Amino acid sequence: MDIDAVSAPLRERLGPEATGALLVLFDLARSEWRNDLIAACTDRYERRLAEEIAGVRVQIAQVEASLRTEIAQTGAGIRQEMAQMGAGIRQEMAQMGAQIRQEMAQMGAQIRQEMGEMGSGIRTDMATGRVELFKWCFLFWIGQVVAVSTIVGLMLRLMR
Repeated sequence: MDIDAVSAPLRERLGPEATGALLVLFDLARSEWRNDLIAACTDRYERRLAEEIAGVRVQIAQVEASLRTEIAQTGAGIRQEMAQMGAGIRQEMAQMGAQIRQEMAQMGAQIRQEMGEMGSGIRTDMATGRVELFKWCFLFWIGQVVAVSTIVGLMLRLMR
């Protein structure tokens, strides 16, 4: 502070030395008061900041716990749905396997039936072919016997 800041009547009453000493005292008191005020404000600010940080940490912990709970519930729901889907898929696969087996059995029966019909047709054709073969062989043998008999008869007539 400047000496001119002190009013004139107070300066006259105290004198220049006392006024200067009073101003020095006020400056000293003001700087101490200022340091005390800054320290008190700083302490108060730090305490308030620590309280707010603690509150934020508590809120973060609560949010984290609720998220973990939700994630666990969601995971359990997903696992349950997956298990249900897996059971459904297994059931469908079992049904499809049974249908495929049934169709294969039907196809096997049809193939056996067709093969039996074809086999009987082939046997009938072979039997018919054998009869035809024997008939022609018999006719050939008869023709041979007639031809040989005729030749032998002619030779016997010529020789006599």
